[in-house]
Amino acid sequence: MFKIPEVPALLVERPIKSLIVSDVHVGFEEELHEVGFRVPSQSWRLIEEIKQLIEKTGAKKLIILGDLKHKVPGTSKIEWRYLSSMVGEIRRMVEEIILVPGNHDAGIGKILGDSVTYAPSRGFIIEDGEHKVGLFHGHTWPSISLSNADVLVMGHMHPVVRLRAELGYTIRKRVWLNLETERALLVRRLRRQQCSKVPKGRLSLLVMPSFNDFLSGVAVNAVSEGRELLGPVMKSGLFDLSKAEVYMLDGTHLGRVSDLREFA
Repeated sequence: MFKIPEVPALLVERPIKSLIVSDVHVGFEEELHEVGFRVPSQSWRLIEEIKQLIEKTGAKKLIILGDLKHKVPGTSKIEWRYLSSMVGEIRRMVEEIILVPGNHDAGIGKILGDSVTYAPSRGFIIEDGEHKVGLFHGHTWPSISLSNADVLVMGHMHPVVRLRAELGYTIRKRVWLNLETERALLVRRLRRQQCSKVPKGRLSLLVMPSFNDFLSGVAVNAVSEGRELLGPVMKSGLFDLSKAEVYMLDGTHLGRVSDLREFA
């Protein structure tokens, strides 16, 4: 499993070459229109970018870690009219599309039918050669089975860093977060009880940037005591955000979150 340079996506080579993206939020423009912002349609552009990535990488499978659609609750006109055909265009390029439903994906089955495979909302595991990768969206706790993974991958947070320039303006950049915790701590939390056999070792968590570049997210170097964090895993404190390693889309290592707070 490796990150694709300059792109908020992962590529898994085995057992079948798979492209992984998260938080596409098709139809988000309609929400902006409702509050008076007029922006050109962006959803078709996002779909075209996914298609280009599939063609570039030769991926045979597309895995979406939640929030393919945007409106919640309910479904927007854009989603009803176009999401099925958007997914249909991608489906013709791959053998399978797997969707891990996110908190924005309620009712999506009525739109897409059987054109995609619906994974459990609490995630599933794929084996990339010798490693087990646990995939989930992040709005719920992962399944206990994911505690057996070597690395967990989630979306949901839309992590960005906020950097303040000398002239006073700020910029926000999408980033990857790499965190660690003791595996036993996660297992105990998921089972809600003491374990007779406590697993040893550490467990990594990779938080993906949002594929949708138009939507902002949690400025990880500007949160106060974790109040703005999203999802039970991040809010639980099992993973120490201040120690998270931060990487930009081009692979630049910015250091830990704690190193970046003074620049927010």
